[in-house]
Amino acid sequence: MRLLHPLVILAALPLTGCGSDVGVSAGGDCLSTYDGVVSAESWPALKQSLLDSDHFGRVAGVRTQARGDDVESRGDQDAVRVVDLLNRRDRRLAQLEVWRTDDGGWSAGQWGQCTD
Repeated sequence: MRLLHPLVILAALPLTGCGSDVGVSAGGDCLSTYDGVVSAESWPALKQSLLDSDHFGRVAGVRTQARGDDVESRGDQDAVRVVDLLNRRDRRLAQLEVWRTDDGGWSAGQWGQCTD
């Protein structure tokens, strides 16, 4: 019976290719997406929305890591800022990319890269 348990675990490994924050296309391949997207009409309003959000835990602060040409976007949006969401001890809860929307607003999200 001891040998059966590792075999069951190994057989189930291919089923765990994608996490819950990424979608799956019709072909069964993973689809990379932004998770926890927050949008607002202005930068100050976006910052406040991030502070009010509990998607990544209790946010006590927002710190800008990079802006403009210093930003290397990992996702499919043209990021203009990279921000850290901080807890009350100034520890990073999440790092988000921030981009401008087509209507002039602001959006932020965490890139979830799916690997097969």
